[in-house]
Amino acid sequence: MTASTQVLSALLCDPDAATQMAGPLLRSLDLTGRDPLAWVTDPDMRESIVAGFVDLPDWGTP
Repeated sequence: MTASTQVLSALLCDPDAATQMAGPLLRSLDLTGRDPLAWVTDPDMRESIVAGFVDLPDWGTP
């Protein structure tokens, strides 16, 4: 079984996994923007997020 087949199989078996992986996958392929979360206030950190150097999980607002 190839890696892509394993990933597809996992995504089809677990809809929650597909939802969790969609955002990071689209961002890693540069298909969506990397908007910093509202609670990130440090300008240097915000620039690093937009540039793709830092990838924060989508935890929501703390």
